[in-house]
Amino acid sequence: MSWARRIAVFCFFLVPLIFSPLINGQVVDETSSSGAQTDLDLSGVWAMVQITSEIVRIPLVGERTRTTATHLRLIIEQSDDAFSVLETHCATNIDDGTIMVNTTIPDAFMHSLGVTERSAHLELVAKIDQSKGNLSPERRIFFPWNTQVLGARLENPDNETLPTDAADSRVFDQDNDGHPGMTVRVEIMGLINGEVYVVQRNRNRLIGTVISAGFIRGTIEWETEQVILGASSPFLASGGQGTPNPDPERNFFLARRIDQMLDCADIQQMDFILLGD
Repeated sequence: MSWARRIAVFCFFLVPLIFSPLINGQVVDETSSSGAQTDLDLSGVWAMVQITSEIVRIPLVGERTRTTATHLRLIIEQSDDAFSVLETHCATNIDDGTIMVNTTIPDAFMHSLGVTERSAHLELVAKIDQSKGNLSPERRIFFPWNTQVLGARLENPDNETLPTDAADSRVFDQDNDGHPGMTVRVEIMGLINGEVYVVQRNRNRLIGTVISAGFIRGTIEWETEQVILGASSPFLASGGQGTPNPDPERNFFLARRIDQMLDCADIQQMDFILLGD
């Protein structure tokens, strides 16, 4: 998750389930050469946290930075420098940048995401060491663009226009709560509590530096679209969405190899910063 797979106050509350920017999608100050890295085995179970940030304008509050933390459990299988990854979203927590708004992703939402299958590959990258002026090789893992559509079934998930009407035959109750699309809960100023029903398209790609055989950190580039199909209150039924924060330091991920017996509940309790090498 992720997610991340989004809404803000007055209904741009749905958050990106997980995803963010890389420096214009390019690796900087470096040249790369690909090839099998057979001396490094990343196969196994991994815990990952993805931190994404966006700039939102909240009515009556103004511009705020919303931060989303998504916890995931990954199963990685490696063949030479290629990877097959099974990704399970465990939880998404949202900080709307103000105590006046509280957005919650229900458990039913997270459970409905199931397991996402994606690929990745490893490259050896020559990065310039600014202090010494020479090239210092490091291993990078690349997760290419992955698209996930929530609350609707599209023949062309990457490019097809999202449905705008709950009666559209492409819309379905993915989280099985009796409402179209996916449901997000919103509380405003402690006075207004309600639900918003949405469809969403989330895309992301990740580039990570392999610090060790058990720890990876990197950046995320992400995009999102959402349509509000309805809400439990007319007050919540309109609005827009935020803009991804271009600062790569606010859009990053940390991944740690874990024991295969650890599950999502364990992952949600981890402090990835303290665990990092």
